[in-house]
Amino acid sequence: MQASTLLVRKRPVAVLLLFRRDEASMKSCLGEFGVDATGVMERIGQRTGVAVILVEEDSGQNRIMLSAEANATLSPSEFATELLPAAFVSQQSSTDVTQPDMVVLQLKIPLPTVLQILTTAHASNIPVPLNPAPAQPPPDKYYKFIDHLVINETEAMILSGCNAADLEVSGSRSTDGLERVAALFHARGVPHVFITLGRQGVYFSGPRAAGLVLAEKAKVVDTTAAGDTFVGAYALAAVQARHSGTELDVEQAVRAANKAAAKTVEKKGAQDSIHGLTSCGNRSPDVVER
Repeated sequence: MQASTLLVRKRPVAVLLLFRRDEASMKSCLGEFGVDATGVMERIGQRTGVAVILVEEDSGQNRIMLSAEANATLSPSEFATELLPAAFVSQQSSTDVTQPDMVVLQLKIPLPTVLQILTTAHASNIPVPLNPAPAQPPPDKYYKFIDHLVINETEAMILSGCNAADLEVSGSRSTDGLERVAALFHARGVPHVFITLGRQGVYFSGPRAAGLVLAEKAKVVDTTAAGDTFVGAYALAAVQARHSGTELDVEQAVRAANKAAAKTVEKKGAQDSIHGLTSCGNRSPDVVER
């Protein structure tokens, strides 16, 4: 699985840690899904990380049991001064290796390493979306290095200390509780907060706008990779805006990411269920403004 995704020259490069004997099959699999795997890293003598996913047949909800394996060996020192580790750069066929446009982070690598990447990215003026899964609260001083925080309900409760009731949308579509939760993260220095709420939709809050994007109508088969799809689609929109020199339309980016995630839950599996942009349709969910 991905430890993080580095967007280099508008091209996603997955940085993976693999056990040597499965390197070829994993690279081939990634290539089939359009992922550039030329920068794949490996850890000799370490096993590839494993995620066992349990899916409830009736609801499509999932539970994930994770064994980090090689991912756990990624150390803070590899990112102390640069976001592209020397081992990664040495594997590139071209010497024209630039800094990434964006670093997408989860917590499937050690938390100290994540904190170092956040620090180095901030010093290099490179934006970071963080999806803190599996959930661990980072020290408060690091929140100001997170440009986009994407959390589900469980992660929101663990990181903020809020109650489940704070994340409920009332019959009148009131988002008062969600506003309070987002405000906690804004106070810590995060400019953009996104709380994915499953069937309730997605709440977003930023400097210019906030609102609830209602969930797309979908036949839920398997929720695996829905959050990853949301993060990937949103990150793509953010990078495209950065490259074009225009201000990111956050609401529109959330709409697009919401559509993509809705398509993902209609199919079983992780990689197999993620659709390309052209297949996400043009459905426009309602938005309830703050």
